Amino acid sequence: MDTEVIVVGAGPTGLMLACELGLAGVRPLVLERQAERSDTPKAGGLGGQVLELLRHRGLLERFEAACTGPAPAPKFPFGGIHLDLTGLADPPLRALPLPQQRLEELLEQRADELGAEVRRGHRVTGIRQDGTAVTAEVLGPDGPYRVSARYLVGCDGARSQVRERAGIAFPGTAYPEVTGWPRSPSPTR
Repeated sequence: MDTEVIVVGAGPTGLMLACELGLAGVRPLVLERQAERSDTPKAGGLGGQVLELLRHRGLLERFEAACTGPAPAPKFPFGGIHLDLTGLADPPLRALPLPQQRLEELLEQRADELGAEVRRGHRVTGIRQDGTAVTAEVLGPDGPYRVSARYLVGCDGARSQVRERAGIAFPGTAYPEVTGWPRSPSPTR
């Protein structure tokens, strides 16, 4: 085997898993199909209990240093409901304004410190499993190759190729709407 664990996907979930594995003494290989981190705005911050979990893992101070720090969040959307905590003297809910791109940068730095290897521009094209290992067929910048591990974890998003290749159904609802982020060369348009 080439590595203990292959993590497919270098978004927040895959990188956080790489950090968790590193804390447990495992040095995972993270394969990400995109050559560069996306600059498309996605999540704009973290809040609630997530901040306590990050503190527990030693990441909160690093994240706070990268932004303005946690601030009270007296109004907060939760499960489609808008919570209004403005009546409380000290709202217990805090938010950390940390864009997803910066979050991914910080998680990747930490994963690297803990021994993970992140390969960008490496797309998993096939998966085979036998009684002792799982083998990923990968297309990288220098051509195709194979890598084997005891475990392979799909953290490759809502349209997971790993889940699809493993034959795992994902019943749900598809939304035909297109979500976009308009950009203009002029800030006044």
